[in-house]
Amino acid sequence: MNAAYRQLYIFQSLLTGHVAVKAELTSRFDVTPRVIQRDFSQLREFLAAENLDYRLTYSRRLNGYQLQGTQTTITKQSILLLIKVLLASRSLPTVEMKQTITSLLSLSIPDDQREIQPIIKNELFHYHPLQHQQPLLNRLWQFSQFITQKQPVTIIYQKQHREIVTRTILPEAVIFSEYYFYVVAYNAKYRSNLFYRLDRIRHFQTSNQVITRNRAERFEDGELRQLIHYMTPGQKITLRFKFWGIVEAALDRFPTAKIISHHSDYVIIETITFDLGAKMWLLSQGTNVEVIAPAEFVASMKTTLAEMTARYH
Repeated sequence: MNAAYRQLYIFQSLLTGHVAVKAELTSRFDVTPRVIQRDFSQLREFLAAENLDYRLTYSRRLNGYQLQGTQTTITKQSILLLIKVLLASRSLPTVEMKQTITSLLSLSIPDDQREIQPIIKNELFHYHPLQHQQPLLNRLWQFSQFITQKQPVTIIYQKQHREIVTRTILPEAVIFSEYYFYVVAYNAKYRSNLFYRLDRIRHFQTSNQVITRNRAERFEDGELRQLIHYMTPGQKITLRFKFWGIVEAALDRFPTAKIISHHSDYVIIETITFDLGAKMWLLSQGTNVEVIAPAEFVASMKTTLAEMTARYH
């Protein structure tokens, strides 16, 4: 066996998480320890020259060499975190969830995989996806490409009450919120940015229609993230409410929120938000909340609460 094969064997072995022991390699390839040491030196030079995210280190405990990732290499802790968040989202059908987790695990060395797998085993076994059961991975990628290419698309879309409509849209962002992926897209017919749940898009194809927008109609996904809840936009308002619950939960729900006054058993919070999604969250807080401004929104809350009460008569 020539030197190139020997060095490739050592590199492949290191990449798969094995420890390269000099004595074992000299025996396997019938060469001197000096030859194997030269292989290690050339491997170090190769890693440095190609700017690979690994370094070759010697472990006295293991009596051999290992490849260790640099800071830019994803860690086992990061992989575990991503898998946990992914499972909690319930966003993918079972087949795609397992496929994605397998792909994430493959980014780590075998020893790390063996540590992670028992931690996620039970949660993966009991995984329950959402009801729609639509494959999303390829669709998510395709719409991301449409966004990059500024490509209009004609979609056949199933609305909330199963009505089927055809729309030609200009996709602008893909956002994940409350279990679902949404395509935020400019609709020229309504001259506004609308939300389309990705799993409800039954068919799509590129369109030759030219869709133009003015500056005011352009979409800012960073701002939307701070103002919207449950992907329900409505009107932008400056909301003020008394809150008796866990303050941190309210501040986390509204990224622009601030406490404007403290009282003995409650705080007053002010935030800029969209009214419809905010109302859904506020109603979920029961007696822990009282809206005090703006006046129109207070009236809307009272009307909704009266309609809720009427259902119990």
